[in-house]
Amino acid sequence: MSNPITFQEQMFLEHMNLQPSSVKATDNISVSYYKRMLYTKLFSCYKFSLAKEWALNWFRYWLFPWGSIGVIYTREYGWICNPYSVEKWSHQYQPLKILVTNSHLRETKHGVIGVNAGIIHAMDDYYGLDDVVTRYAEMLAQCERSINVNYMNSNVSMYAEAPTKKVASDIQEAYSQATSGKPLVVLNKNVMRGQTFNPILGDVARNFIVPELFESRRSILSAFLTEIGIHNVAVQKKERLTQGEYTENDDETKAVISVIYDNIKADMEEINKFSGLNLSVSLRYEEIRRMDKDEVLTQDKGGE
Repeated sequence: MSNPITFQEQMFLEHMNLQPSSVKATDNISVSYYKRMLYTKLFSCYKFSLAKEWALNWFRYWLFPWGSIGVIYTREYGWICNPYSVEKWSHQYQPLKILVTNSHLRETKHGVIGVNAGIIHAMDDYYGLDDVVTRYAEMLAQCERSINVNYMNSNVSMYAEAPTKKVASDIQEAYSQATSGKPLVVLNKNVMRGQTFNPILGDVARNFIVPELFESRRSILSAFLTEIGIHNVAVQKKERLTQGEYTENDDETKAVISVIYDNIKADMEEINKFSGLNLSVSLRYEEIRRMDKDEVLTQDKGGE
C-alpha cells in the first residue's frame, strides 16, 4: 500500500495536473466549466449529516477533490473540520497524530487520532478525485471545441463571377440584402447576366459530424457517471430498452461509490464514538437508480 500523501503533496499534484501537454487540454475556461459540472454530479451521490457549524461546501471541497479532511477539537470553536498534516504514522502507515493550522486559531492544534481528532477520507490511498474529474473534463472540453469548429466549418460561403469591381460591389450588396431577409432585391439586368451563386466548398454535408460529436460527448459523460457511481444506461440509444440492458452496468457503477461510501461511513462512525457529533452519510444511489429505472420502463411500455 502506498503511503497516504500530505496536504502539500496533494497541492503539488493538483498544480502539475493543470499543465498542458501535446495531448491534454490546457487549463482553460471550458475545462473549468466541465470540472464544476462533473463535481456537482459527484457531490449529488452522497447526502451528509454534519455538525451544525460545519459548512457543507467547505467539507465536500476538501473531502472529494483533495481526498480527506481532518476533524479536531479546539477550545475556540469546539469540533471543527479542516485541512491537516500528519504528524505521526503507525507501522502500517496509518495516521496516528495530526496537526491543524488556521488563521482563526490562536495556535497550531495537535490531535491524537481516536482521542481528540479523526480523519474522514474517500479513497484508500487518501488521494482526491481531482485526477479523475480533470481527465473527463478535458475530454469533454476537447469534444466541445471540435463541435464548435465543425459548426464554423459548416458555414456555406458563396461566390459569383464579376467582370469589374463595380459589378462585384453590386452583387455583394444584392447578396447581403437577400440574406438579411429583404423580400425583393432589384438589380440592373446586366449585373448577374443569368449567373447563380455557387458554394465555394461543394459537399458541406459530408464533413458535418456534429451529431457524431454529440454522441461522443454523451459517451464520455456516461463513462464518468459509471466511474463515480451514478447509474446510467451504458448502451446506445435503442427503440426499446429491456430490463436486462438497463441493469447491465449495475455492478460496474457500484464499484467505486461503494469504496468511497464505506470509507466515509467507517470514519464518521469512529469519530462519533469519542466526539458525540452524530455525523452520518447516506447514498442517493438507490433513489436515483429507482427514478431512472421507472422512467425507462415507463417509456418502454409506452412504445408497445
